[in-house]
Amino acid sequence: MRRNLLIIIVLVLSIIYNPVNAQLKYTINESWHFTKDSTIVNINQFLAQKNRGELVNIPHTWNDKDVVDENKGFYRGAGWYTKKVRIPSSYKNKQVFLFFEGVSTAAEVYINKKLAKTHIGGFTRFVVPVSKFIAFDEGKEFTSFDIIVKADNSYHEDWPALQADFTFFGGMYRDVNIVVTEAIHFNIEDYAANGVFITTPSVTEQKGEVHVKVKIKNDASSTKKIKLITKIYDPNQKLVQEKSNSLKLKSNISNEFNLKMKPVLNPKLWSPDTPDLYKVVCEIFDETSNKKIDESVNSLGFRWFKFDVDKGFFLNGKHLKLIGTNRHQDFKDIGNAVPDHIHVEDVMRMKAMGSNFLRIAHYPQDPIILEMCDKLGIITSVETPIVDTVTESEAFTKNCLSAQLEMIRQNYNHPSLVIWAYMNEVILHPKYKNDKVRYKAYTDYIVQLAQKIENLTRKEDPYRYTMIPNHNSLERYQSAGLTEIPMIVGWNIYNGWYGGSYELLPSKIEAIYNAIKKPMIITEYGAGVDPRLHTLTPTRFDFTQEYGVEYHKYYLEYFKKKDFIAGVNAWNYADFSSEGRVDAVQSINNKGLIGIDRTPKDVFYYYQASLLKKPFISLATKTWGQRSNLEDKIDSGISTMPVQVFSNQPEVELILNGKSLGTKKVEGAIAVFNVPFVNGSNQLIAKASKDIYLEDFSEIRVNVLPISLKNFPVNGLSINVGDQRFFYDNKIDQAWMFDKVYTKGSWGHIEGEPYVRPNKNKQQPYGTKQTIKGTANDPLYQTQLVGIKQYRFDVPAGVYDIKLHFAELEGSKAKHLPYDLSEKTTEKIKTANRTFSVDINDHKIINTLDLLGQYGEYQAVKIKSEIVVKEGEPLIINFKKIVGEPVLNAIEVYKKL
Repeated sequence: MRRNLLIIIVLVLSIIYNPVNAQLKYTINESWHFTKDSTIVNINQFLAQKNRGELVNIPHTWNDKDVVDENKGFYRGAGWYTKKVRIPSSYKNKQVFLFFEGVSTAAEVYINKKLAKTHIGGFTRFVVPVSKFIAFDEGKEFTSFDIIVKADNSYHEDWPALQADFTFFGGMYRDVNIVVTEAIHFNIEDYAANGVFITTPSVTEQKGEVHVKVKIKNDASSTKKIKLITKIYDPNQKLVQEKSNSLKLKSNISNEFNLKMKPVLNPKLWSPDTPDLYKVVCEIFDETSNKKIDESVNSLGFRWFKFDVDKGFFLNGKHLKLIGTNRHQDFKDIGNAVPDHIHVEDVMRMKAMGSNFLRIAHYPQDPIILEMCDKLGIITSVETPIVDTVTESEAFTKNCLSAQLEMIRQNYNHPSLVIWAYMNEVILHPKYKNDKVRYKAYTDYIVQLAQKIENLTRKEDPYRYTMIPNHNSLERYQSAGLTEIPMIVGWNIYNGWYGGSYELLPSKIEAIYNAIKKPMIITEYGAGVDPRLHTLTPTRFDFTQEYGVEYHKYYLEYFKKKDFIAGVNAWNYADFSSEGRVDAVQSINNKGLIGIDRTPKDVFYYYQASLLKKPFISLATKTWGQRSNLEDKIDSGISTMPVQVFSNQPEVELILNGKSLGTKKVEGAIAVFNVPFVNGSNQLIAKASKDIYLEDFSEIRVNVLPISLKNFPVNGLSINVGDQRFFYDNKIDQAWMFDKVYTKGSWGHIEGEPYVRPNKNKQQPYGTKQTIKGTANDPLYQTQLVGIKQYRFDVPAGVYDIKLHFAELEGSKAKHLPYDLSEKTTEKIKTANRTFSVDINDHKIINTLDLLGQYGEYQAVKIKSEIVVKEGEPLIINFKKIVGEPVLNAIEVYKKL
């Protein structure tokens, strides 16, 4: 039964993929046996233990869990995959290949226990010829062979990238395919390209030139004659022209031919507004039998473009400001083993944001990304993963050049692609910076490597631009000579986040513009946003949604006014994994406009309002489902808070619970209303106030906290101490309000100051950004009051649960993070020496609390107690110091009876 089923599957695949005896391609992603064991160093050791493996499907990574746990580091080493594959024995007279779309970072591929291919580079595709390793059984319908793949994401000084602010996931994380061709076929062994390279050397509105270079492999033992038919179809699938060439192929080599097609008259031009795609179909026929042997189909877009140092970017003769994002390829809980659907949805969401520009950073990504950018009209750059540092070795140079060549040839035919990039921030953390002579030799090597990559790129593709993205140290890159090499210089600017105010942006940009007379792209800018954090007073490095909007608004408005800035890429499209990060969200770089789970943040809606041409309106409140805040005055039951409405309309109206709050003018894509929220559910409707039907709806639960606690809130009080930010735990739908000073008849802290970590860079307004162990709610524990004497609640009589939250923030492991662009070292932090006791209404709850000694640094500690409060007495938590100053990070109070 299984044999018959396999025959049916093969026949179906033949019908689907091979209707006219052309190339056959299909995935073999299912049911691989996988073993991860650092003690296995060669294939013989693996073969002895392969039965221990687990069954996995491709795409697969072994780092989907260990990069988000609380332990430092993640597995970087080898993983072994094996699978038995059956193919028809009739393939003996054909060429069989394995086509890997992505194995990180290095791969060894064995066929029937023999090494068939090694490949270095975790982000580009590679092809493995397998026919010569297979003993076809002509007496049987099917022949089986074994595949073993060793994938290795170890650190290796000759494998780029060496270090970066993203996780180096390991595994076979993209599709694995079987490809079957005739002996004569388009040469897919040429760096895993498809053998067809299309250029449009000259394009105008009247005509578009098309040149086609083909590489055809003849694996037969003798010279062969073929007929090559090249067809061009228009966007409506109408045949525009056809050309036939009789060609002679030498045996056992790749034969290269250059074809010049007739100009296409009055072409439909490709652009973000009209992404019209033509199609080039190349077919190989046996000249004697007229049998089709192979076929290659590629997209074609007619467009011309130019970058100007003073006026920016021009597409098809018209000025176009390029505005978009960067993108990393991973997703929540599955790492980089991402199915096609997520890639497709990402590009569709970028288009829905109004983006017309994507920097694919810092490495080539799944081929479907550029395919979608072609279809939807998003202009792109793509780059090789040479990030932060280099190794001065011949092997490193060779691997960099190979990565660049693979990237170019594999992505050559995409009309959306206009820039080849390499070397992101490669002098960000220079080695030998205290040794001028050695530093000069190091940077000289970088410049020499850059020139080699530049020369290779311009030779391979003289029609596109090249770019090197640098961080904001102009003098360092300029003095090294690196800014002289590429055609475009990219700049990663983070004023207002890592260093200084965002109001320093104009002087920074204009200094670069005056110094470097080359086209400019702002390849990165951004601010960290934890979607759970909100504030009424946005401050640099507070990780709130509100500061994220404020920051991006300033940047975007400035960029739009400056024509010499050809394009900008916000960092990042989505939050992404960075295992070594210690921010508001552990192991996540949260500068994304949307979350790692693809949930939009407020700033995403701001970009939609700023970029979209079609009418748009959105309430910021959609990202903040529940909030707690103090009432405006005693017994009012009203808590007034500002609400942002994002829109590209001139005026908007806001309606609260059926009552209009009036209209506001939209300024800079934002209108702000002061909304008098009531306790419980609040329904908001934002509407365009002019002659257009456009509205957005949001329902918010607001806990209006009383100033006087004579009527204690049913759902209690949850207070984020030493902070001025609201925190929303979206996993359990719990809203935390920020702290306040005690006033008579109310509640709050008595004495104590918010913890501010010693920091020359003055990044943190308060608290720390160190990861807190034992919790996913790091922001609750990253702030605290130091020297607190009491926390008092003037409550009615009853039985209360009090939960106290602590963490020791004066630990010894604070470190200067490699992605901190301020370039300054962190001074030594004094280790805490602190013990204190806690009484609640004269009951000794905690006798002696030594957070560092008992629990360790940056560890969440929760202690809960039940207390009976008598009539006429308050609820008082007393903190009594023994050594050092008492601290409190958060507090919850619930009335039970």
